[in-house]
Amino acid sequence: MKRLIILFIFNFSFLIFHSALAQDQYYRKAEGLRCTQLKAALHDIIQPDQVLDYGGGVGRTWNGFWLTDQMEDMQVRDRYSNVVRYLNPDMSAVNNMNIEHIWANSWWGHLKNNAYCDLFNLYPADATANGRKSNNPIGVVDGNVSYTNGVTKVGKSTSYRADSLITVWEPADEWKGDFARTYFYMATCYSHMTSLWTTTEGLLTVDPNSPLLMRPWVYNLMLEWAEADPLDEIEQERCEAIYSIQGNRNPFVDYPELCQYIWGDKTDEQFYCNEESGAEIFVPLAGEEIDFGLQPLSRPFSAKVQVRGRGLSEGATLAVVGEAFSLAKTNLSAEEITEGTDVIVSVSPTEAGPYSTMLLLEGSGYVQQTPLLIDFVDGIPAYAATDIVCAVSSRRFNANWMNYLPGATYTLDVYTKDAQGQPKTFGTYTTTDTTYQVKNVTPSTTYYYRVSIIQEGQETISSNEVMVEMPDVAPVFTVSTDEIAFSATPGKPSSKTQVSVTAMAVPKYVTDVVTSAPFELSTDGEEWSQQLTLKGQSADFFVRFGGAEEEGDYEGEVIVSTEGLDDRVISVSCSVDASKSFFEDFETGSKGAYASAEVTCSAATWEMSNALIAGDDNAQDKKCVRMKGYVKSGGEITTPAHIMMLTDKVNGCDSLWFYAGSYGSDTGVKMSVSYSIDGGKTWTKVVSGLTVGSMKRYGYKLNKDGNIRLKFENDNTGNKRVNIDNIQMSDWEDPDGIESIQNSEFKIQNGIYDLSGRRVDNQKVPHRIIIQNNKKTIISKP
Repeated sequence: MKRLIILFIFNFSFLIFHSALAQDQYYRKAEGLRCTQLKAALHDIIQPDQVLDYGGGVGRTWNGFWLTDQMEDMQVRDRYSNVVRYLNPDMSAVNNMNIEHIWANSWWGHLKNNAYCDLFNLYPADATANGRKSNNPIGVVDGNVSYTNGVTKVGKSTSYRADSLITVWEPADEWKGDFARTYFYMATCYSHMTSLWTTTEGLLTVDPNSPLLMRPWVYNLMLEWAEADPLDEIEQERCEAIYSIQGNRNPFVDYPELCQYIWGDKTDEQFYCNEESGAEIFVPLAGEEIDFGLQPLSRPFSAKVQVRGRGLSEGATLAVVGEAFSLAKTNLSAEEITEGTDVIVSVSPTEAGPYSTMLLLEGSGYVQQTPLLIDFVDGIPAYAATDIVCAVSSRRFNANWMNYLPGATYTLDVYTKDAQGQPKTFGTYTTTDTTYQVKNVTPSTTYYYRVSIIQEGQETISSNEVMVEMPDVAPVFTVSTDEIAFSATPGKPSSKTQVSVTAMAVPKYVTDVVTSAPFELSTDGEEWSQQLTLKGQSADFFVRFGGAEEEGDYEGEVIVSTEGLDDRVISVSCSVDASKSFFEDFETGSKGAYASAEVTCSAATWEMSNALIAGDDNAQDKKCVRMKGYVKSGGEITTPAHIMMLTDKVNGCDSLWFYAGSYGSDTGVKMSVSYSIDGGKTWTKVVSGLTVGSMKRYGYKLNKDGNIRLKFENDNTGNKRVNIDNIQMSDWEDPDGIESIQNSEFKIQNGIYDLSGRRVDNQKVPHRIIIQNNKKTIISKP
């Protein structure tokens, strides 16, 4: 059952008006601060109240895009291409478009957190442009261009360092300010994720050790773009729409000059939302209630309350009511208020229980009252339980208390109560920590706990009682993946991908799976349809692209549902390309050591000996294979360096292409390529002793029918290393006209061919395709 989040479209104009009035109050606690203190305050203010589930459908990302990126006649605003596409009334994903992360999800390890679903970080994007953008940082493409569509450009850049080229993507000028203000937002809202930034591409942008988070080359470029492409109504309206959904705002849209106060030339200046218009206090907020929480009766208590404002030219006086409360400072000067001053509040209780007072601030015609609350316990303060989990595989909660006596051994008593309210012991535990995980509790049960210590002289000190309400068992309903990318040639289905479904503690162990053509489902890999019904706690099914005659990018969804729970949505896509019946880019493989192992990658399973998969500047995307030279022992070759297919490519091979080059400064590097048509029993050389230097594309005519495998070998010894990437084979029946491509020299047969070597005088001209409601529509020709 889909979770419905009601989006008040009809009230949208009211929300814009209302939020504009409330902006100043929203950022109140950030006013009067500078640079990193300002950024830290904004971080706390702009955390989203909620985020939509990722994907297409009601209550998901594409439902959000309906509000944030809809143009006239339901056209979707695409900041990555000029292709015209339209939003779907059922809120499903738009064909040939992706949900694009400005800060790539891979930068923080693909963790599915708020940053993953935050609409400020997400835009609808042309699928091809998004794929070519990949997870590269933003920048200026001033070197070789690998992709451009007139809006999005990908290529080499000196933005990071003049003497070290990196791959970046560059948006069109009209969107540079929009993306810059998104960068400022992400660097502020998610600065707490410092331990998660680990990938090479992410660390080109992010400096986890800096409170500014972005590296200087990035924020200086973003400042430049933000100034060159000023704020417009499109950004303002998008911010208001997201505020209506998530309950948070982008301060760099509300106040475009704000970025200068953190990363620019105003870092020594205090930030204010508006010009001064009389006396005002920013903290404490007007009407704010300050609660000091639970404290021990036996200990003196004091805490800081900051007072910050402006316009109180005569300063202010402070006072509290009641004998229990006192202030270390009762007069503040105008300068102290403007700069922000911590006032020490002390409380001296006479007995356990709650205490309250009013902090009165008065000066220059301004009066403000702030409630102060505190509760004292005669013993050890025990706090509310956290991490309350009641799942099929784990039922637990964490009991918490104050570190009343450092180094002491605490005794934790956990119990339930009978109908008469008498305790029934569940368990007794000892620890020197101030938290303890209580396991194997019963669902739908009320627990209680107290903690105690024995001091010298055998005096026992106990805590207050804490109640814990355990909920019902939370059902488990998961799928093994949320995204599948296929490749296929015209008129033929793709290979199939297996998906596993796990269902536990659900109302009914019946799972429905549906998709739309040209994608297909199967339980056995033989019979295919668009709908399945699965039964049991765990079940598997297969997904594939069913085939299409026209080349292009296709996109859809697989909806997995069970009664009473949110749907699981799998985004599926397929690139139909006649030249890519086999295309291995190693992007999905993982192998970080040279030791021999089997690795399943994008197109095949490979045996890799003395080879690894690495991120490298020579990679055509993010990854490529690197092979070391042969290892010799006593003059004998003991470990041949190679990568070898362990699975067949069907339909033979007409032509083979691949990228190869030497690694780093290695010279005199040679390699060989072989093929097998008998499952790897015998091998025939395609080329031997091929000398490679800088990364280049090589191609050879094989003209072999049937099943085929490839093997690439490093012909060198020692540390002469070879990089291999983007291995591509066309089907044997597809004429391509190429006999060989070597060092950019082409040998062409009779006919008309495109730049990839594919014959086109006897082929249909490809179109851009949209599949919607099982109908095919040709919307443009290249």
